[in-house]
Amino acid sequence: MKKIIILASILLIGITAIDYFNLPSTFLGLKISNMNWDFYMGILNVFSVVILYVITYILLDQREIKRDRNKNEIATLLIRKSYDQCIFYINNMLTEDMINNYIVPKMDFNSTDNPIMMYLKSAPFENENHIMDLVKDGQITKKKLEDYFNVKDKFSSYVFMRITFFDAPEKYSDLKIELLDLIRVEIAKINDVL
Repeated sequence: MKKIIILASILLIGITAIDYFNLPSTFLGLKISNMNWDFYMGILNVFSVVILYVITYILLDQREIKRDRNKNEIATLLIRKSYDQCIFYINNMLTEDMINNYIVPKMDFNSTDNPIMMYLKSAPFENENHIMDLVKDGQITKKKLEDYFNVKDKFSSYVFMRITFFDAPEKYSDLKIELLDLIRVEIAKINDVL
């Protein structure tokens, strides 16, 4: 941008000097008056319009780039928060004590509609509506969204297995390790981006 302004200024000063000092008549023998204001004002007007257009375009483009970068960072942070919440629920809400003393006594294993299980499956993903809005806006890549849904599906499976087979750790312990490894990998990817 600065190069364009400097080059245009040098060109404008050069044309003015050539016209004012009447250099074509001095060096080439042409009879030209000292200052052609109509020609000079035409060049000045064109130059001004072009410079204003370039400056406006660059400023608007920079603002749009900043806005998109901000939206992308927000989307990444929302996804990261969901992953952190998954770890929190695994380590604090789905412990042996919590499952046996608070969750299982309130469960109706004969029902397909278990509000406690549904809550635990969806709690870490409370910002999903905001994430989907940013997906619609094009701020989240297909791969990042696939990874997010992969974590969500594995977390949901783990919650189901952990509560349903609360007294059979061999059914859910491998799933827990796999889920935590997956979440750590996804968090590492996010940290590399930030």
